[in-house]
Amino acid sequence: MGANHSRTQRPAAYAIALCLLPLTLGGQPAPQPAPPSAADRQAMLDRARSYALDYIQTLPDFICNETVRRYREGMDPGTWSPSDTLTVRLSYYGHREDYKLLQINNKPAPLNARYEFLMGSISEGEFGSLLGQIFEPDPATVIRWSGWDTIAGARVAVFSYRMTADRARYTVNFVINDSHYSAVAGRRGTLSIEPDTGRILRVTSAADGLAADFPVQLLISTLDYAATAIGDRTFLLPRTADVQMTAGTYKSRNTIEFVSYHKFNADTDVTFTPDTAAPPKKK
Repeated sequence: MGANHSRTQRPAAYAIALCLLPLTLGGQPAPQPAPPSAADRQAMLDRARSYALDYIQTLPDFICNETVRRYREGMDPGTWSPSDTLTVRLSYYGHREDYKLLQINNKPAPLNARYEFLMGSISEGEFGSLLGQIFEPDPATVIRWSGWDTIAGARVAVFSYRMTADRARYTVNFVINDSHYSAVAGRRGTLSIEPDTGRILRVTSAADGLAADFPVQLLISTLDYAATAIGDRTFLLPRTADVQMTAGTYKSRNTIEFVSYHKFNADTDVTFTPDTAAPPKKK
């Protein structure tokens, strides 16, 4: 059994909705900041929209490594047993992503092994297309104020979003015992935004509206961004991701670290394979 989720150009995104308990003082919940006014909320969203729609255009061509630690649920619910660790090279060139499997459990991967066709749960990086989808003008995307949160000690504004399947174009594929299943789902999740700049520091995402008889019941992920140097400039780029999937009794979790960012080298071997030429991805 293997796993993947994608869009028409194969980016996928990623995310787990987080539940944060309020801080307490003397046994009582700490006072929460007052919600912003309607005008302030709109101003935050306007800044975030400008940031999101420009984001993918400002990204440089780069290369980084992904360390993907894969788990399956253990004998006790809520515990995770390691399956394997993958080292994947991600090349981002001309607003497109290319993945090359380098190692499996710290040993060189077989020459014919391709990351996107591995058995088990896999995910492909999200570098802005989801943000663009959320903020492109469309009445099918609903964005609402959710509350305040804290990331790395700084206060962030959290907004929830929801997109219908025809808007999200989020494809979930599942293969088991040579039976292939595919569904186009909507998306719902949250955005954690710096109030004054509009920069988006965290995106959570969940497949929404999957049919009751579809094998995958739950697909959720969290993607965290951090300031990252590439050459002599600094960009806000993915730093960690956490993806969980439930399909019947099969539950998987991937934790992903993005490391070793550097400028794209023109001599790097990158081959983009058209999606239509690839066999169905597995979930």
